[in-house]
Amino acid sequence: MSSTAAMPTRHDSGSVHGSTVERVRLESGDIVVDLLTVGAAVHRVIVDGRDVVLAHPDATDYADSMFGLGLTIGRFANRIGGARFTLDGTEYQLASNENGNTLHGGPDGFARRLWGVSDVAPGTVEFALTSPDGDQGFPGEVSVRVRYTLSDDELRMEYAATSTAPTPINLTNHAYLNPAGEASGSADDLLLTVHADQLLEVDDTLVPTGRLLAADLREPRRIADVAPLDTCFVVDGEPGTLRPHATLAASDLAIDVSSDQPGVQVFTADGMAGVPGLTGAYGPRAGVALETQNFPDAPNHPEFPDSILRPGQVHTTTTVWRFRTTRG
Repeated sequence: MSSTAAMPTRHDSGSVHGSTVERVRLESGDIVVDLLTVGAAVHRVIVDGRDVVLAHPDATDYADSMFGLGLTIGRFANRIGGARFTLDGTEYQLASNENGNTLHGGPDGFARRLWGVSDVAPGTVEFALTSPDGDQGFPGEVSVRVRYTLSDDELRMEYAATSTAPTPINLTNHAYLNPAGEASGSADDLLLTVHADQLLEVDDTLVPTGRLLAADLREPRRIADVAPLDTCFVVDGEPGTLRPHATLAASDLAIDVSSDQPGVQVFTADGMAGVPGLTGAYGPRAGVALETQNFPDAPNHPEFPDSILRPGQVHTTTTVWRFRTTRG
């Protein structure tokens, strides 16, 4: 795959709530990445002519995407139990949107917002968003950026955030990967590897109990043999260092996911049905989300990695998708 990165191209791509959605295209060799200002979404990733992420056909579908296809998640990815947390002696009540919990930042999280394009350069684009104090119940005004860079055989996502008051932060992307192609049907025959010896035990609403259980996905396993999964794995190595998290592989193409985050949420979307896709509706397990992130409900678990962003600090995290040919 060529390493030549072109200047991004920008086009209008419909509207959401009366505002124009912009599509930004990155190209490098045989890889094309389309990004949208709605939800700072990864809309399409085309490798050797094949779409390898699930995608809605129209930009307007992203604003109300039930399964969050390709969207940037915040303020806090995954679940906060009971839609509340206590910080520095003050209890905060959040907007709840799933079984009494707050999921992916609440009913109007970052994924629902129209982001601005704050920078473009060859092979890269940055999106920016400001979240006001009290947004979904979270304290502090948060300024957040996500930069996408396409080079050689990888897509890099770099997140940065600052806040005017102490607040939880946990940013990720909610794309569903399918290296066999988004039109290939079920991901059942894809092989999943996760670099973890442990996973988080959860209660019946998928909120962590605080206990760690043994994980057994170090060797490649068929999705059909391990699903359903909506599980946070405790990734090997030191949080803050970029290291392998997981691999999802078809017979001829693998996607290696690396990050500096403590965990990766593996979601096989067994309940997906009738979701608008590029070539028809997506059904159960049409793709697999590998969401690099801090642990769910971290604000309520002092034993988990710290998730609090304080004034004067800059929260940064990086995730890399590497596209690797596996055929001989």
